[in-house]
Amino acid sequence: ILGLQVVDMVGLHVNESYPDSALSRLPKVMDSGKAEIGEPHELNGRQIVASRWPLIRNGKIFGAYGKAQLREGPDTSRFTGKLPPVEGKSSRRIIAGHRPTALYGVNQIVCQGQTMLDIKERLVRIADRSSTVLLTGESGTGKELFAHAIHSASRRSNGPFVRVNCAAIPENLLEAELFGYVEGAFSGARRGGQIGKFEQAHGGTLFLDEISEMPLAMQAKLLRVLQEREVAPLGSQDIRFVDVRFITTTNCDALTLVKDGKLRSDLYYRINVVSLPIPPLRERTEDIFRLTRYFVEQFNVEFDLNVQGLSSRAWSALKAYPFPGNVRELRSAIESAFNMVNGPFIRLYDLPTPIAELHRPEDLAVPTSGVYRLGAVKDLGAVKGLGKRSLQEIMEEIEKDLLIAAMEKVGGNKLVAANLLGISRPGLYKKLQKYHLH
Repeated sequence: ILGLQVVDMVGLHVNESYPDSALSRLPKVMDSGKAEIGEPHELNGRQIVASRWPLIRNGKIFGAYGKAQLREGPDTSRFTGKLPPVEGKSSRRIIAGHRPTALYGVNQIVCQGQTMLDIKERLVRIADRSSTVLLTGESGTGKELFAHAIHSASRRSNGPFVRVNCAAIPENLLEAELFGYVEGAFSGARRGGQIGKFEQAHGGTLFLDEISEMPLAMQAKLLRVLQEREVAPLGSQDIRFVDVRFITTTNCDALTLVKDGKLRSDLYYRINVVSLPIPPLRERTEDIFRLTRYFVEQFNVEFDLNVQGLSSRAWSALKAYPFPGNVRELRSAIESAFNMVNGPFIRLYDLPTPIAELHRPEDLAVPTSGVYRLGAVKDLGAVKGLGKRSLQEIMEEIEKDLLIAAMEKVGGNKLVAANLLGISRPGLYKKLQKYHLH
């Protein structure tokens, strides 16, 4: 369209890529961290409407990308899926705090139990489609993480990921926030108007968190957008098409919310195209060890410490605690312990008091030598492998299971785990490396 070849542009600074153009604002977007949408620009001698977004990974800006719409033609605002041109720098539209894309991917969903592994596999299949998704689960289970991961694994991953907390926006502001408004739409309206969340998410994903907290009147208006993919800013008769995938969440049973009159039934059937329930942490306790190790490594970097793990008493208390706040509470507990820890291991009373009080006396005594009896091998999967696998393969599977059980028992304390297994610490390291458990 612009008469340029990719091969001639690769490796050049953005301001050197187009011979007849105004200076690019991509470096400015990288500096400010704020997206700019619908701004007139001259690109290689052609008039365009440009939109630009910063690229963010782990909270840091590492680049920027832009999209261009040619402004030539009788009425570019009629082109499907494209925003109307905006005249003048005074009406530049900047979205403060806008997330151009998801911050997390599928690999950030930390788990080892089969329940969550199956959910991750299902997530990947769902992400590849474009249907609306309803994520359900208690507070703290990681619904937002899953929403980010779905976007990251989808074909829209290069598009914007816009989050709306329906419970946090006052009712009288929600419509303007979602639909946007034109200048003069109401008293106090910003000069030049404002683009709503629906249009901000054009070409990407709109994440509606806690959708049941949305007023019923707004739910009716949302239903039409879901059906028609059309929006009209407040104060305007201009109907605009939006190409958006919707991901919604609720921390209560959606059908119960319908019965209680908090969620419209017609909206429920529209958003419940694909439902993905996320179980609470107490129903997947097998993931606590892996999550704890993940948070320990994360806070080691953040606090510049070298915590090796948890003492056996601390780990015993952690396993006994029901975690009503789910993964969010577990993360907070480990962060709290990092503020108290004084040494290589998190001790029992480094943990928050409600957790520390749940340790069991029978778990306090840890043998200092000899093999700790972890119980007979009850998983007959190895036995069923007779005739199908060699004895060495079966023994390696049993050894791997014993290593995992020992590490879970002592909360990742390798010295104590080695003592439990009756092997040296270097020997334990070799075995952990052998089975990729380090």
